[in-house]
Amino acid sequence: MSESTLPNLPRSLMLGLSFGQGLLLLFLSRAVDEETWPSQTPALNFPLWTFAIVWPGLLLLCLQAGNELRGLTLVSLCTALLLLPAAYVGWQASPVDAFPVDSLVAVFVATMTIACFKAVMHLQPWATRTPLGYAALFTASWRNFLVVALSALLVGLVFAVLLVWGLLFAAIDIDLFLDILQEDWFLFPVLAVAFGAGVLICRRLIHFVDGITRLLEGLMRLLLPLTAAIVLLFLAALPFAGLSALWATGQGTAVLMWLNAFMLFFLNAVYQTGRTAPYPRWAHRLLQPAIALLPILSGLALYGLYLRVDQYGWSLGRCWGFTVCVLLALFSLGYAWIIIRRRDAWPRSLGRVNIRMGWLVFGVMILVNTPVLDFRALSLSSQMARVEAGELDIRDFDYRYAWLHLARPAHLKMQALIEENTGKRPDLVRAIKAASSSGGIPAQTAVPWDRVVRRPEPFALPPGLRSAIDDYYTDVRPRPRWGDQLAPVLLRLDLNADGAAEYIFLVVGLGNQRVAAECFFQQGGRWRRHTMRMVKAVPDGEDLTEILKEGEVSSVAARFRDLKIGNLTFRM
Repeated sequence: MSESTLPNLPRSLMLGLSFGQGLLLLFLSRAVDEETWPSQTPALNFPLWTFAIVWPGLLLLCLQAGNELRGLTLVSLCTALLLLPAAYVGWQASPVDAFPVDSLVAVFVATMTIACFKAVMHLQPWATRTPLGYAALFTASWRNFLVVALSALLVGLVFAVLLVWGLLFAAIDIDLFLDILQEDWFLFPVLAVAFGAGVLICRRLIHFVDGITRLLEGLMRLLLPLTAAIVLLFLAALPFAGLSALWATGQGTAVLMWLNAFMLFFLNAVYQTGRTAPYPRWAHRLLQPAIALLPILSGLALYGLYLRVDQYGWSLGRCWGFTVCVLLALFSLGYAWIIIRRRDAWPRSLGRVNIRMGWLVFGVMILVNTPVLDFRALSLSSQMARVEAGELDIRDFDYRYAWLHLARPAHLKMQALIEENTGKRPDLVRAIKAASSSGGIPAQTAVPWDRVVRRPEPFALPPGLRSAIDDYYTDVRPRPRWGDQLAPVLLRLDLNADGAAEYIFLVVGLGNQRVAAECFFQQGGRWRRHTMRMVKAVPDGEDLTEILKEGEVSSVAARFRDLKIGNLTFRM
């Protein structure tokens, strides 16, 4: 479809499709609420939800009058492909209610969204028998993004108008409309039709959507040189600052990945279909060094991840970080290569790199939801290998994290450990059961006092302190599961130089990336508490537990003293 031609859309079919989608989603939602079929069979439930969202959604974006059958066939084939990983992820969520599936669902939704976004760009020209080229794919990507975003905005506005309608009548003691608005049988069909109508309207107003695209392109034309300058300045300063300063931030890898991603996104938005004149020639040439040096950012990010993996093994987050880093690195290497080969004419080869990488991204999004790239199984295997190698005591294994995020593989492993250690290691069995409990903390005590390290020298607890700490960690939300935590540390020192000791209870949290610190002190004959926060982020590669247990303990005077005006006190 050319930019000057408005699509001929089957309005009745699209709106009927939206209404049917609303009814199907209503059925699936009620099955979940009432815990009836098919919600109790995740291997079937996940594919049904995927079908209910993906098949009508892709049809709304691909249908065009005169090509309905061809569009239906292509969308159905694509949906059938996506149902296969959906069934595997549903199997990973089995058995029902044995462990949380929030993390599993979030990752599945995100990956399927990206896969559908990549797929629909190819389905649209195939459905309309339009020649497939990079220009058409790029235009379709922006149009689809804006059509879906604006349609979702319309759904929100429709709901807001209905809510005002209900509240308005409720103000005059007519609650009927407000009550109807809370009924799922009303909301699902109405909002689904609103979304379908939004897609229909936006696809008909394609010139308006393209105008928004040109506006966004103009804004990003300003952001690309700024981002390129940041890349060059950072790489120029890095030899003088050194990598240790970068890793000491604790966020070096994430910042490098975001900088790389922003640069690639702005680059594609500005140069679009390979045109070579969005800037004057001198500005175009100044951008080339920053683009050619992007693989260095990717390499540094991968090295930062390697340090974490080498020290702590693979986790779900590190698996995803590595995957994103590799994809960014391949994009960057592709762009650097075409700059070396084509010099000023490199934008003409941009489409060749992006089309190949687009298919790779689509394939990765599918494979991560299959046994081929099962990050949950990989993470669990890596952490258990650390236990077997003696790097991590099995009692200090993060069972809570595994139960929350690693789904079926972790559930099966924890059940096997319980069976193996019943009667042999009751402490380990209790820790595993406590970690996989939706209820609070182990019944015997809030804090594992037998594991608390007291510093800077051993000391006896003053009266009431243990109860105050227990009470706090019993009432805090969310409650800690001590099987998740490494050995706590309790410090005694005089922080305010008033002759009375303060007691700071420190706990290293999940993944050795944060420390929770609570200061307990006596005031007016009662124990009181203040939360303390770290001033600097955790340096990459640092062992927080070792620092808390062995690091020198001292107090540092505040940089600014309090300001007092009358009976008012101000603190920095």
